[in-house]
Amino acid sequence: IARLGKGGINIMRFSPDGTRLAVGTDVGVWLYDVPDGKETARHIGQIGQVQALAISQDGNLLASGGTGNGIIQLWDLDTDSKLSSIRLTPIQDSVVALAFYGTTLISLDRRGQIFYWKVETADKMSESGKVEQFDAVTFSEDGKQFAVGANDSKIHLWDATAGRLKRTLSGHAALFRKQDIEIHALAFSPDGRILVSGSEDKTVRLWDTQNYNKLATLRGHKGRITALAFSNDGKTLASGDASRFIKVWDLETKKVKASLTGHKNTINALTFTPESSSRFSGCLVSGSDDGTIRFWNTDTEEELTTLNTEHNEWVKSVAFSENDTTLAIAFLNGTVEIWSLMSLKEIRTFTDGHSDATWTTALSPDAKYFASQGSINGGDEENLRVWEIATGTEFPVPLKPHGPKITSFSSDRNLIASNDWQGIRIWQVETGIELFHFNTKSLLSRGQLIFSPDGKRFAALRSANSKPQVWDIVTQTDITPPTPPDMAPAQVVAFSPDGFTLATGSLHGINLWNLKADKEDAHTNLPGKLWGSKPVLTFSPDGSILIGSEGISLNMFDVHNGDVIGNLTGHTEPIETIVFSHNGETLATGSMDGTVLLWDWEKIISKAKENK
Repeated sequence: IARLGKGGINIMRFSPDGTRLAVGTDVGVWLYDVPDGKETARHIGQIGQVQALAISQDGNLLASGGTGNGIIQLWDLDTDSKLSSIRLTPIQDSVVALAFYGTTLISLDRRGQIFYWKVETADKMSESGKVEQFDAVTFSEDGKQFAVGANDSKIHLWDATAGRLKRTLSGHAALFRKQDIEIHALAFSPDGRILVSGSEDKTVRLWDTQNYNKLATLRGHKGRITALAFSNDGKTLASGDASRFIKVWDLETKKVKASLTGHKNTINALTFTPESSSRFSGCLVSGSDDGTIRFWNTDTEEELTTLNTEHNEWVKSVAFSENDTTLAIAFLNGTVEIWSLMSLKEIRTFTDGHSDATWTTALSPDAKYFASQGSINGGDEENLRVWEIATGTEFPVPLKPHGPKITSFSSDRNLIASNDWQGIRIWQVETGIELFHFNTKSLLSRGQLIFSPDGKRFAALRSANSKPQVWDIVTQTDITPPTPPDMAPAQVVAFSPDGFTLATGSLHGINLWNLKADKEDAHTNLPGKLWGSKPVLTFSPDGSILIGSEGISLNMFDVHNGDVIGNLTGHTEPIETIVFSHNGETLATGSMDGTVLLWDWEKIISKAKENK
């Protein structure tokens, strides 16, 4: 039906005249008009992550590529229309960097292969080179050279036009260091004479690309360096880190001349606006995991404007309101967005739970309550907190402090469950009164807690690979069905709509337990399997189908025989949550790609029946 959100920000590029900003995200390319910040075009095409963008020197062409889509797309920036697509082979299947060199487009893939394409015809002209394994890459503005941060902490400088290695720099490797330091960011000065690198060691290093000497080491960041950019005159450098801070350096003095704060999460991309007549001429632009793009005056440290562009990172939880008119989306940074399902627009944002990154988030099935545990300023995990989203009212939490929590809400009775080092506790949300305390070992970070739809039963996995335990909440008794001794551990559990069937899934298979049946008839094994390190599983509204994640896609399993009856694709990173609307008509899936997909369930079932 729709995609909500535009995906996390990976890369940003300006047109030469500074009037257009291209943003590559986890699901496509988005173009913004710089003077007014309005979205002017969206280039999604074949869905996939976009990590590479290049704009031709004359500003007429935009090239985009990435992983998961198998193509390089060429766009006319004057008309916002696609000119051609370069289809990659299954072996190539990814693009990590692009550059225009005259009428030639140069691409580098994840395997380290360099390809040369004729822009006019999109035909491959040649290929050369074989870059060793690397973590970061950047091209010079003229397309003549590129640099990669190798896995051994060194930096390899390449002649892009000839496809040959020019020199290896010492990079961020240090004497007597037992492990290599990953290089996360690289950038060339406008004239290509200086290369700058940033890494896990929180330093920024400058290199002379003519004599290959290190010029300086800049220190001051408290988080790993994640983004770098030179000003248009090459005299200023901006660096961003995972602790959400940006530093602006005077390269003559090698001193910080500005510190920019305002972002709520990791800085993913930095770029300076080209010199123009716009009031944003020469400004620094930053993109972050917090979903915003911000324009800065680096002389005054003033934030000039913020584009709230729905570029959030990693959807953790999704819930429909009781009347199915709105959808609540909880993100990795602890914020919750409320979207109208009529207009498909965001109408409100709840920020009281904001953090650098959340350990756990949970939304009540009616989207009324939100629970979150995260860290602030890179510190230790805070304790679990619970709010009513509409009013911002915070409720008491009867848990022992410290340690990661796994949390779940019931669909009625306003109950919430979580774990601490003494076991699992269930309490009433608004009063904080503890109703039950199940004495079990503490759950690990990737375990699961889940209520049955009627709120009368409760299941738990102690870790991502364990056997489930089930309780009757009314009688407070353990009703865990016996498990065959040879049955593999489960990675995920789900209750059927009537609450009397428990499904578990893993890459070893899917198992069903009838909680009403005699012990010897309780267990059924289905041939279907769930792939991925963290699968998600749920029943269809009528209980006849199991929907399970397989990385970035969903498989639908017939509950009676385990046959796969359909597959749903559209996300570009692993799926985190699967939820049905209360009327059973809409399926919502949230992913690490930062978007939510809405699906018409009736049409999906009709198509599945046609394909039988």
